[in-house]
Amino acid sequence: MPGPAFLRRKQPDPAGADAPSRDDSARAGLIGNITALGFLQISAYVLPLAIAAYTTRVLGLEDWGHVAMTQLVLGFFCLFVSWGFSWSATRKIAAIGDDPVEVSKVAIATILGQVLLAGAMGLVLLALIATVPFFRDAAPFYFWGLLVIAGTALFPNWLLTGLERMRAFSAIQIGGRILTLVFIVLFVHSPADAPLIIAIQGAVSLIAGSVSVWLLHHDGILMWRRPTLHDIYVEVKEGSTIFLSTTAIGVYVNLTPVILGFLAGPVAVGQFALADRIRQAAQSVLQPVSTALFPRISRLVASDPSAAAPLLKISGIGLVVISAGISAALWLFAPHFVTIIGGKQFAPAADVLRWLSLLPIVMSFSTFLGLQILLPNKRTKPFNIILISGGVLSLILIAPLTRAFGAEGAAITLLLVEGFVSLCMVVYVLKTGYFKGHWHAGLTTASA
Repeated sequence: MPGPAFLRRKQPDPAGADAPSRDDSARAGLIGNITALGFLQISAYVLPLAIAAYTTRVLGLEDWGHVAMTQLVLGFFCLFVSWGFSWSATRKIAAIGDDPVEVSKVAIATILGQVLLAGAMGLVLLALIATVPFFRDAAPFYFWGLLVIAGTALFPNWLLTGLERMRAFSAIQIGGRILTLVFIVLFVHSPADAPLIIAIQGAVSLIAGSVSVWLLHHDGILMWRRPTLHDIYVEVKEGSTIFLSTTAIGVYVNLTPVILGFLAGPVAVGQFALADRIRQAAQSVLQPVSTALFPRISRLVASDPSAAAPLLKISGIGLVVISAGISAALWLFAPHFVTIIGGKQFAPAADVLRWLSLLPIVMSFSTFLGLQILLPNKRTKPFNIILISGGVLSLILIAPLTRAFGAEGAAITLLLVEGFVSLCMVVYVLKTGYFKGHWHAGLTTASA
């Protein structure tokens, strides 16, 4: 079937003496996926940093803080639209494998579930704009935010990840981010243009989502199957267990700076947002490994659990070592990073960045244990309990710490909560005896 080469489904290699082994092919595919996701993650934060370097100087600290605040609030709406599909649907697609009929059945039901959720969130946002002064005063920003919500509903990142088509995922996303940067430079020239930043991001995300669905259908990966309401309900229900986790994460990742904005104003949000984007940009080198390994480990756990252990050994050690180096670099060079990206007006954000610099090493433990051990082994309940407990802890800490220390208090809140989450996951996995079973066998296999 014709179609873009990077989306075309791989055909089995012909049998023969010269055909590569299954292990070699799997290893090469995994490395390719990690590489593609590496470029994606770099673009996910390097390009926004380039946008921030431009817009902070064009808009100024306060107006840039308004844009950052809007993006954070819209993140909650997008969280509901994404539901738990980024993990539940990815895991399910990975387990199905190469059955195009079953893959399409799950994918179509999931996409329509996201569309219904996006419609509901759009109506909620319109109601808030009409009735709540906070939203009404920033109506130009939030009206354009409807495009962001729609784009989130259409982009099937979970499908491409579950099928391990990371190169396609990366190419489309990187193209969209480059387009966003170009349009912002072309059309945003003063504080009055601030709402256009949200409009451009929303329009590009909607285009990227629409193009992705069309290409997947055109290439035979996504075939139309009329879903029943029950099909959609099943996918939404399965995603709901993971949604509790994503909501808990959203509470202490997104809600913390939003509460900071209410208590300390847009200037504090601007300082925190810039420092956090620098931290995320540096930490982005860790995400490709976990994202690429999640569908692979989920598939191995379903078929041959002991085969997942060698991958876990390599990724676990690698995540901790690399994240320690990232944390050290952020701590040492925080003042330079802040002034290069935001200018001298953002100099106070260096202290915020120093607190946030400890997050990469702390989060490496929760990322490894949560996404590579608990979820692939379907330990969803303890995973949810730990993350929900972290969300509750953040609600307890954020107000007093923010009142006492401003933007630094928000950073301290995130650090304490992430430390709590990582510690709980370490304790739980040790108590289950995982490292005495699969892990020990995996170490022996990997060393052989």
